[in-house]
Amino acid sequence: MLLGYLLAYLFVLLASWLLLIVLHEGGHAGAGLLLLPGPVTVFLGSYGHLAGNWQLRIGRLHLHIKRNMLRWQGGCCFYTPVAMARWRHVVLVVAGPLVPLLVASLAFYFSFRGANGLHRLLTLTFLIIAFGSTLQNIFSSTSTVRLASGERVGTDGRQLRQLLFLAARAQQEQRAYAALLAGRYAEGLVLYTKLLKQGPPTRALLNNAIHALFQIERYSEALVLSNQCQQEFAAEITDNDRFGHALLLSRTEQHHLAMEAYSALLNQPQPYLLAYSNRGYTHNLLGSYELALADFNQVIRHEAAPAYGYANRGLALLKLGQEEAGLADIRHSLTLDPANAYSYRNLGIYHFSRNEYAEALAYFKRAQQHDPATHQLADYLQQTRQHLEEASGTGGPAQ
Repeated sequence: MLLGYLLAYLFVLLASWLLLIVLHEGGHAGAGLLLLPGPVTVFLGSYGHLAGNWQLRIGRLHLHIKRNMLRWQGGCCFYTPVAMARWRHVVLVVAGPLVPLLVASLAFYFSFRGANGLHRLLTLTFLIIAFGSTLQNIFSSTSTVRLASGERVGTDGRQLRQLLFLAARAQQEQRAYAALLAGRYAEGLVLYTKLLKQGPPTRALLNNAIHALFQIERYSEALVLSNQCQQEFAAEITDNDRFGHALLLSRTEQHHLAMEAYSALLNQPQPYLLAYSNRGYTHNLLGSYELALADFNQVIRHEAAPAYGYANRGLALLKLGQEEAGLADIRHSLTLDPANAYSYRNLGIYHFSRNEYAEALAYFKRAQQHDPATHQLADYLQQTRQHLEEASGTGGPAQ
């Protein structure tokens, strides 16, 4: 009899824990749906792991529910990044811990209106668990959890402390982040530079400053901050961070170091597939066209970035003298993505190599319309216009 009661109580504890997770993440999700635009993604039972889940979409709500409920570890909720008022952020944070406590309190209150003793015991048990969970979540200011991506994020209590007691800094961060979202990268960089001088940097601040520097093409400065981030937050660095660092090595023309970084990402048990694109592109830059072909074949095979893969495999084929196959690849890339700047750039390079400068200029201009920051495009435009000026003999600027 005692064993039966013990097993029943353990079952109640497990059920309470599962219900607590559902209500907690439901609180975050409900607040997000009410206060924010865009989708809200909720993971129940894991911290962002996609494998072994049931997936359900209800309007803007995307649910990922871990099938094995005996192995639930918690949950997390993701919103579309937007600039928001501080009070909205506070509501998003506290909704998770408070909703289970509110539900448990109501259940306990109504259990005394005609319910039997067992019902009261169950609701009291859940209320105690919910109360303890709320205290732990709100007043914990130091603990973090590691997401499936490898990123560490603060618990609700830590985020709440930052919002309430570091309000001025938080407002500066919001203004800086809003500038990034609006594409005002120089303005955002000024704000992030001030924030980095105010105290020990966080990984998020460093990453956002790196992003701003990258967008305004100050790659050497971005690489300095990336090195700092890799050293100070080594335990939290993700594959996305390593990939961005490798890209900065490429943009500062440290190609061999970049190649080592891309290869390290690809030689992992779980290869970071986008690295095939950048390693293949670097092979093209270094004239290793056969190696570039191999990498872009992988890009196309894995559909990591198919339009980009076809466009740059086409360039490698052109460089190897396989004109028909190369042009076919580039043209196919445009059927996948008509706005792919690299497709137009590579067609321009093809005509440039044949001294067909008027045709080359037309393609380079189309690439510029789609993405003015396309790698080496500005140099090709300058060289093409110079050739056209020399051919015309006028010395005037080519349009």
